[in-house]
Amino acid sequence: MAVPEGTAAAHSPGGVGYRAAAVTDCEAISAFVAGLSPRTRLLRFFTPASPPASAVLRAMCGAGSATDVLVATHGTRIVAHAMAADSVGPGGCRVADIGLVVADDWQSRGVGSEILGRLVARAAARGVRILAMDVLPENARMLAMISRRWPGAAYEFGWGSVSARVRLPGAAAAGNGECGGTALRAA
Repeated sequence: MAVPEGTAAAHSPGGVGYRAAAVTDCEAISAFVAGLSPRTRLLRFFTPASPPASAVLRAMCGAGSATDVLVATHGTRIVAHAMAADSVGPGGCRVADIGLVVADDWQSRGVGSEILGRLVARAAARGVRILAMDVLPENARMLAMISRRWPGAAYEFGWGSVSARVRLPGAAAAGNGECGGTALRAA
C-alpha cells in the first residue's frame, strides 16, 4: 500500500520512513499483520490469529481519538507498527499503553528502537508521564529493549505476562516522587 498523499514521512538511514498512520492505511496494516509469522503475531498480540478483529484493526489505524499510531515504511511496504493508547491513571497521571511490532525480515535492524523512540517522544509531548507495556515473558527482544532504554523500569509478573512501567522525565508528583500512587523512578 502506498504512502497516502500529503502524509509527511521522516526518513532515516536505510530508506525507512516513519509517519503517523492514517485511516487509509487500514488495508496495508491488515496485510502487514497477516504477513507476520505466527510467532511474531503471538509475541505482539498474545495470539497467533490473523487477521486482527475489526475493532483491533480500527485501533491499529488510529481511529480512536486517544490513540497515536506510527508506521515505518520501506518504499510502499509497512515494515513496523507502533501505537500508544492514552488514558488517565490514578491521581490524574497520564498513561500511554505502548505496543509495537516489526516485520520478521526487518527485526534486529534498529527499526523497533527508532519507532519506539518516536512514539515515546510524541507521548511525552502530549503530557504522558507513565508508559505501560505488557510483554510475554518469552519476548526476550522486547524485554531487552525496555531494559536498555529504561534501566529503572518497574516490572510486575503475573497471569502469563510481564507488565513494564516506565516514568518519563518530569513525571514525579509534588513532594513524594510518585505519579498516581505508582512508585517508579524517572527514566
